[in-house]
Amino acid sequence: MREKRRFIRFDIALKVAYIVQKELKAEKLGTTKNVGAQGVQLLTSDKLSPGDKVDLKIFVPEALNPAHMKGIVMWSRDPESTKSHSYSAGIDFGKVEEDNKNTFLKFLCDLMYAKIGNKKEE
Repeated sequence: MREKRRFIRFDIALKVAYIVQKELKAEKLGTTKNVGAQGVQLLTSDKLSPGDKVDLKIFVPEALNPAHMKGIVMWSRDPESTKSHSYSAGIDFGKVEEDNKNTFLKFLCDLMYAKIGNKKEE
């Protein structure tokens, strides 16, 4: 199967607080399965639906504040097994608040640099 993503994804678990815009303003928690410059795969205890608009706060390691982003759910899957209680959703970033771009993109660049550095050592 051909990869359709324009940006590399990194398999990393980051804490995420999110609000589904169509619901009451109840903040819920999830965890990323992978992260890229244009979106994330988010694991949640509640099912998100394609088309849902979400406000995200991604807790980036070593950052003073979480990165605030707006996104839209592109796809959603039920848990893969009865042991897993996590729904999975692909979220495309629609808007990254200006003051968060540097924090989030620096984090991704650091991940890429670490990955490239490891390949050179092999």
